[in-house]
Amino acid sequence: MTIQNSEDDEKKQGQHRGSRLTYLVASLGIGALVGVLLAPQSGDETREWFAAKYNDGMDSVNAKVKETRQQVAELIGRGQQQVRETVDKGREAFSKIKTAGV
Repeated sequence: MTIQNSEDDEKKQGQHRGSRLTYLVASLGIGALVGVLLAPQSGDETREWFAAKYNDGMDSVNAKVKETRQQVAELIGRGQQQVRETVDKGREAFSKIKTAGV
């Protein structure tokens, strides 16, 4: 009973932490938006600023995606090599057993 209550408390705390993070991110976004809207810049300057930030963000995301693709390709390549090596060792072991048994 005590273990179950402890597990339930941990789940609730985890959910509470997640909701806190969600509210924090939402608050930061709202604060940034309000700050930009109330900034003493013209509409054109604000739009240019948003476009530049958007492009910077997209460049950053694209770089991360490219980096992640490369890492995944390397992991797949290493995994395939390990599988090949293991299969070859298994075949060798099977051949030794087969020739020894015959």
